[in-house]
Formats: sequence, C-alpha cells, structure tokens
Amino acid sequence: MKRFIRYLYEYQNGQRIRNVGFVKVEQQDENTVVHIHGKGLHLAEDKTLKVYIFYLKGGQCIGIWQGDIEHVNPAVNYRLFFTPEDTGRRENYSRIEGVILENGSKRRFAAVWDDTPAAVEQMRPWKEDPEPDILEMTQRKAEEEQIRTQEDEVCEEEMDGEMSEDDWIDTGEEEGKAEERGSEEGSRSSSDGVRYIKIQRQDIAGLKRCEWRLANNSFLLHGYYNYHHLLLIEEGEQCLLGVPGVYHAREAQAAEAFGFPQFRRIADDEIALEADEKNEEDDFGYWCRQVKR
Repeated sequence: MKRFIRYLYEYQNGQRIRNVGFVKVEQQDENTVVHIHGKGLHLAEDKTLKVYIFYLKGGQCIGIWQGDIEHVNPAVNYRLFFTPEDTGRRENYSRIEGVILENGSKRRFAAVWDDTPAAVEQMRPWKEDPEPDILEMTQRKAEEEQIRTQEDEVCEEEMDGEMSEDDWIDTGEEEGKAEERGSEEGSRSSSDGVRYIKIQRQDIAGLKRCEWRLANNSFLLHGYYNYHHLLLIEEGEQCLLGVPGVYHAREAQAAEAFGFPQFRRIADDEIALEADEKNEEDDFGYWCRQVKR
C-alpha cells in the first residue's frame, strides 16, 4: 500500500489562491481511499460539492464524477473510496492524478498527487464516448484510405505506362539491394512456400514508388525503432509489409488507423531474429498491409 498526504487548495483564474485543508491517500492496486479534510470553504448558499477524481490528457483534466458531498458548512470531512471499475475504464485507474471538488457556483478545490498546480478550471467531465485519440486515429484512417486510393491509381498508371531506361535501371538496383540485404539478414522460406525477408527502412525504396511514403508512417517508425527491422512476406503474387510489435486491443486500433490491419504471428524457425529484434515475453508478431513490388 502507498500512503501520502497532499494539501487541498482553492483554485481561481488558474492559480492556487489558498490552502483549505488536506487529503490522506491510501493507494492499492485494486482500490484507493481518500480522506478529505477541509475547513473555511465558505460556499455561501450552494453547499453541495461534486467530487471528481481526474487524470491528465494533453494537459487537460478529465474528471470522473464519484458523488456529492452535501451540507458543507463551512468544513468538510469525507471518505472517498474508488476501484478501477469507478474510473470509467479500468486502464484509467493507474492514471488518476488527484481529486477535484466543485460546487454549482464553480468554486473549485483540488489536491494533486504530485503536488503541482493543475488546470482544474478547464476540467472536462469524462464521458462514455470514444477517447479523443481513438477519434483522431479513425479520422487519420479515413485520410490514409483516401491517400491509399489515390496512390493505387498512380501505381496502376506506372504499371500501364512506359518506363524509361533509367527507371528500369533504378528500380532494378533498389529491388536488388532489398533482396540482397534481406538475404543477408535472414531471408527464409516456409514449407508452404511463403518467403520472409527481413529488411531495413531504407529498403522500402525497393517497392513501387507509390509505397515509398510508408517510410515516414508514424506507426511503422514506432515499430522499426523498437525492433530495428521490418519484414516482407511473399505469398505467391501477394507481398505484405510487416511492422514488428506486440498484439493487444489498443495497439490493434492504432495499427488499423495507420494502415496495418492484419496481425501475423511467425514461428521462430521461419525467420532469424536477434535478441533486440523480438519480444519473447509478450504476444509478438507483425502488423501487416499489402504492398506493390
């Protein structure tokens, strides 16, 4: 159990203007108890305080309502008990940063676990709606799909059109480099004819020109810098680009939003990986998308 005491301050115009008491916090893995002690709150006619626990997202306080304290005049002594189920989503529990008290006249009092000022007056109540980052990822996904459609058309035009001698030479050299580097770093074929080629980020230049933008894809960069490689998967006429990572639901949402909707687990004997290129403890694999070579 983790125990600590923090001061309770009144906030006004973004500033802590006075100390009105303290809170005693008893924090455990599956529940938290907060003993709230305040005096001299002077709430005038509106003597009911709404109690919120909060976490920070992009610098903004996201408040999760826990109940009301009634008949505050002028002191308050209240015991707040909450569990992960009381934080909107279980994953919010470990993110809780403090407690906010607010009455109908928008008088606000707060205690923050790290004892630093927080923007409690801009608190936004938590709602069951999708989190802003998920909405943003969905929006990005739509933009990615639109760009993907446009670039697919470019790919088709490139394939249908005539290429100059220089184009053929450049493409051949890049593809040759990718193949050679892949062979050096553990290219293998499975019993069912699927070929796995370990590549580096610069080898994306060996794909069709319309795929080169993937070298700057945020999700790809994240996986590449964590595991120091990418993977090409050749299945007959189909070619997939794989970004190494660990499977869990939230990662799946991010992967799909950035254009890598398919997760593949690959047996250890099908591709040679160094210790820093894999994760042996979690559900490791590759987030994949189809690409043109």
